[in-house]
Amino acid sequence: MLTRRQFITAAALAPAAGSVLAAPSYAAGKEYLVLNPPAASPRDTIEVVEFFAYTCPHCLQFAPHFERWHKSAPKGVSVRVCPVAWQPKLDPFTQVYFSLEALGLLDKLHMRFFEAVIYQEHPFNYENPQKDILNFMTAAGVDGKKWEQTMRSFSVMNKTRQARQLWQSYQIDSTPMVGVGGLYTTGPHLVGTREATPACIDYLVEQVRRQRG
Repeated sequence: MLTRRQFITAAALAPAAGSVLAAPSYAAGKEYLVLNPPAASPRDTIEVVEFFAYTCPHCLQFAPHFERWHKSAPKGVSVRVCPVAWQPKLDPFTQVYFSLEALGLLDKLHMRFFEAVIYQEHPFNYENPQKDILNFMTAAGVDGKKWEQTMRSFSVMNKTRQARQLWQSYQIDSTPMVGVGGLYTTGPHLVGTREATPACIDYLVEQVRRQRG
């Protein structure tokens, strides 16, 4: 878990231990949280939101588990990714995600960038990261001028603003977290392990489905 006060950490990226040997049981306030008030969420689908921060090592470790769940998500579920920046000076990291999306480069560079930030393979100045981000992207073959234009574009800036509103409406104060249907949140630090978290997401999806009738 990464809190607002721990957005940059030197914590080791140790794999989570443990396995699920019995049918899991979940309780509000323990394995998941109930939102009060609920967050806005589409009614024609059960939206599941992955909240992550490029500066969060635990998010990097959780990413493959969530991706596997995403590939076999229950029927009627849509998935949204919401980057989190705890401070305005970290907004450029949020802009990176939406810029990669706009340029069709998420599959190619999202995880490469993520790993570079966490492992500091390419040093990043968190006080003013724009230059280091640009250097990474140009080294990866992205046209520098096009990248800067995309980062400053209305679409990217608007999505960055919307992302902030979304994670605040879900009352996110740590990452990684997963929001379900505007009603619930859960995450590895609540469930106990990264591996067990997808089963809790499925449980919450069914809870939303039942409430909607």
